Amino acid sequence: MSYPATSRTDLQEASRKNELIVETGRQIQKDFGEFGLDISFSGNAEFFYDELFDQMKDHVANIITDSLDRFMHFLYRIDISEQQIMMYEREMPENNYSEVLTELIIHRELKKVITRDYFRTQTNNNDKKQLDF
Repeated sequence: MSYPATSRTDLQEASRKNELIVETGRQIQKDFGEFGLDISFSGNAEFFYDELFDQMKDHVANIITDSLDRFMHFLYRIDISEQQIMMYEREMPENNYSEVLTELIIHRELKKVITRDYFRTQTNNNDKKQLDF
């Protein structure tokens, strides 16, 4: 069994797919909402990045300064490691910490959506094969 491609390039290509973009926006809303952080998203894939980035960046900056425990739990909930943060910091030296984290969160949420979509497709394909017999 092969797994979905989730490299940075693959993520950038996948972000062009409207359905996955909208689903990523909803996932971001859900994860931020679990921490009482409101993210508004129109559902328009064309404006996804512009619509969400600044809202997310502000929430990330606030959660960093409010409580280290809450911030660590937030990163754990989204499934972001210290190694991933360091890698993105190296790749984005011109950006501040909250911008780097926001970019990483968007990519991580997109990975979740791509992975879920991949396995949903695999399950649907297997179900169709079983019906053909």
